[in-house]
Amino acid sequence: MASEANVRGLVKKAKTRDPEAFGMLYDEYVDQIFRYVYYKVGNLTESQDLTGQTFLKAFENINSYEMRDVAFSSWLYRIAHNLVVDFFRRESKRESVPIDDQPPTASPRGNPVESVLADLESERLYKAMQKLTHNQREVLVLKFIDSLSNAQVAEIMGISVGAVKSTQKRGLLALNRILSNSSGTDYLERV
Repeated sequence: MASEANVRGLVKKAKTRDPEAFGMLYDEYVDQIFRYVYYKVGNLTESQDLTGQTFLKAFENINSYEMRDVAFSSWLYRIAHNLVVDFFRRESKRESVPIDDQPPTASPRGNPVESVLADLESERLYKAMQKLTHNQREVLVLKFIDSLSNAQVAEIMGISVGAVKSTQKRGLLALNRILSNSSGTDYLERV
């Protein structure tokens, strides 16, 4: 992860339409933004498209970004969030048949049995997270998948740090209950 000073320097260069600087910002944040979008949308192709749109909008509007107001990553998450909201608005008006996509998993390396078990656990966790409330899922993805601080999550979601902590606690308890009911054991005790 690049330091805040490095990110600020890259943003300054990107504001001059330096494609290399923006490319470095893209490389720094693309995986985080993709995971965030994927866990909201649940469709690999749509998530890739929305992630690309996020960075296109960021590039087009880089001059409107003010470094003193919010962190660059928070600005990207906000763009992604708005695109996801627009996506769901469009989807609610369009008739479609849902296709079950499996969540992206790490590339299979090492023991194939461990890879299969990891894929099954990942799918199980993904399905369980879909049963959480929107805010609980968003907090847990930002905190534990994207490894953001409570302050960063609060900034992205537009809520207080206390609300992040409370939502996180309720989300983890609900997730534990869902996973426990589906396996007969306490999932979080095994982790």
